[in-house]
Parts: sequence; structure tokens; C-alpha cells
Amino acid sequence: MAAYVAQFANVSVPILLACLLGFLFQKYKAPDTRQLAEISLFVLSPCLIVSALSTSDLDGSVFGHIAAFTLIQTAFCWAASTAAGRLFRFDAPSRRAMDLTTIFANSNNYGLPLLLLAFGEGGFAIGVTNVITHIILVNTLGMYLATRSTFSAGGALRQVAKTPLIYAAIAGTVLFLFRIPLPDSLGQGLKLVGDAYPAVVLLLLGVQLGKTNWRNGWRKETWVSFGMRVVIVPLLSWLTIRLLGLHGLEASVLFVQSSMPAAINSLVLMEKYGGDKELVAVNVAFTTLASFLYLPLLIHWSSGF
Repeated sequence: MAAYVAQFANVSVPILLACLLGFLFQKYKAPDTRQLAEISLFVLSPCLIVSALSTSDLDGSVFGHIAAFTLIQTAFCWAASTAAGRLFRFDAPSRRAMDLTTIFANSNNYGLPLLLLAFGEGGFAIGVTNVITHIILVNTLGMYLATRSTFSAGGALRQVAKTPLIYAAIAGTVLFLFRIPLPDSLGQGLKLVGDAYPAVVLLLLGVQLGKTNWRNGWRKETWVSFGMRVVIVPLLSWLTIRLLGLHGLEASVLFVQSSMPAAINSLVLMEKYGGDKELVAVNVAFTTLASFLYLPLLIHWSSGF
């Protein structure tokens, strides 16, 4: 147990350090967070998508299972969030914020190191596959939900169509399906830029936390969205695994990875397109802190899958 705690701290400390640096940067320099969000969405994320897909060594059956799990679990989470938003009569920006933090988990820069620790190389490989499908989904459905805070349904779709993210996903998928290798220099350049994505979004989270009015953060919307992410989402993930008949390591990894804290990507989307940014920032922070307690329990529980 002591070794587990020590290794888990090695995963958490870098994340907290990046957030702290962003927090301090906000206090002394007041950066343009919208510009940081645009760099993340329009430069770093497309490079990461193409780089990850073009170099992926996925097994077709595993990819199919993960894709099915992602789509069904996403539909369940979206429906649950919509129902909760209507039940508690949230306004439109808060509903969109809760949709994002309920549907999307921090499966990449937090989830992958945790999977390596908990499940070894085999679990890590499955997690990488899930991250690729997650990146595509967050940059299509996620962007649509975020833009719905300020645009109509048609306007939101047009905003999605204007961004390079969806085209990067299409290009990366073509490269993966037809096993088309990129020239080494181009592939290394895309990887160099894409690898900066986790660091920038963590810094952006710290910056946004520095701007957050914490007194306003202690409100009904905060606790409902927190409960959706740490209680309802794991239950829906377990239900999806049972419906698909998944077992063993694959089921354990998908369950834990989908139950991670709220995705930092949600904050990037809110920062760019408007909405309840404070609700997203506080939810990401609270669920990340709570994950230090609940994730070990979920990992232990998933061993019975």
C-alpha cells in the first residue's frame, strides 16, 4: 500500500505543480486565457490527434469494443446530465457546463499514468486506444455542446465545421485505417507540438482557478455536477460494461478511465466559446481532489470484473 501511495503521488504532483504555476501566473501577469484556449484547440490538439492516430498500433477488435463502450456510455451520461439539469432547473450555460464535465473524463494526462501504475503495460495500451476515441469525441460533440451556450444548434454545427479539429480527426483516421506512414520529419514535428497540449491545458486550469470567484462556486450547480461525475458516471460506466458483456482487463481499464475526474478540455471549450466557466473550473478542481480518495476504491472494485 505504501508503494502504491508513493507512486500515485508521482502521478499527482506534476499535475498539481502545473496547475499551481498557472495559478501564480494569473495572479502576477493576468494572461489572455482566450488566446491560450485558441492555441490549445486550433494548434496543439489537431497535431496531437494526427500524431496519435498515425502512429497507433491498435487491434481491430479492441478498437471496436472501446468505440462501442464510448458511444453508449456517452449517450447515457448525456441523457443523465440533461435530465438532472432540467430537474434542478439550471440555466442554459450551467446545463452545458454540466454536460461537458459529466460526459468527458480526464482520461489522457491524468488517466494514462494512473493506468500504467494500476494495470501495467497491458492496461496502458488499452487506455491509449480509449484516449484516441475520446480525443475525437471531445473535439466534435464537446465543441458542439460548448458552442450551444452561445449559438443555436445550426450555428453550433457551423462553428464545429470551421475548426481544424474534426478534419485532423478525419485525416488521422484515414492514416490509421490505411496504415499510411508520415515522413519522419513531419511526424516528429506534429508530435513535438502535440505533446505540449497536456501542459498548456493544465496551466490554463490553474489560470482559470486563479480567476474563479470561490464564494460563487459553492452553489447548487457545483454539488449536482460534482455528484454526476463521481457517483453517477461510474454507475453508468458499470452498466455499459455489463450491457456489452466486457470482462477482465479491458473492462477494468474502461471502467476506471471513464470514472476519472472531469476533463480539463471542458474548461478549454468554455473559455473559447463562453458559458459557465466557474462551474467547470470548480468541478474540475473538486473532482480531481476527490479522485485521490475514490479512484483507489474503484480500482479495487474493478479487479472483480
